[in-house]
Amino acid sequence: MTNINNIQNITQIIDGQATKVSQARGQAQGFESLLNSAQEKIQASEEGAQTSELGEISAPEFEIQTLSSIVTDKTDKLLTNLENYASKLDDTRVTLKEIEPVLEGLNEDAASLLEETQSLGEDDQELINIATSTAITAKTEYLKFQRGDYL
Repeated sequence: MTNINNIQNITQIIDGQATKVSQARGQAQGFESLLNSAQEKIQASEEGAQTSELGEISAPEFEIQTLSSIVTDKTDKLLTNLENYASKLDDTRVTLKEIEPVLEGLNEDAASLLEETQSLGEDDQELINIATSTAITAKTEYLKFQRGDYL
C-alpha cells in the first residue's frame, strides 16, 4: 500500500513540472511577442525615416613639393651642416673624434643631394650647379678628414 501512496506523490510531481513547463512556454511566447513588436517598430521607423545623401567631401589641401624644392631644402640643410662643421673645426675644445659623426652625416647628405640633383631637368641648371658644388665641398671635407689632413 505504501507503493500506491508513492504513485500519488509522483503524479503530483509530474503535474507540477508540466505546469512549470507550460508557464515557461507562456513566458517564452510572451518574450517572442515582445521581440517581434520591437522589431516591427524598428522596421517601421526605418521605413518612415528619410535618408539624405551625403554631399561631396572635400579633401584637405596638401603641399606638394616639387623636385626642385626638395633639392633646395637638401642643399640648405647641407650648407647649414657645413657651417656647423666649420665652427667645430675652429673650436679647440672639440676633438676630432667628436667631429667624425658630423662628417659622416655630411657625407650621407651630400650623396643624397647628388642623387636628387640627377633627377632635375635642364630648366634647373643653376640649382644643379649650386647643389653639385655644395655636395662636392662636403665630400672633399670628408675625404680630407679621412686622409688625415687635420691631424
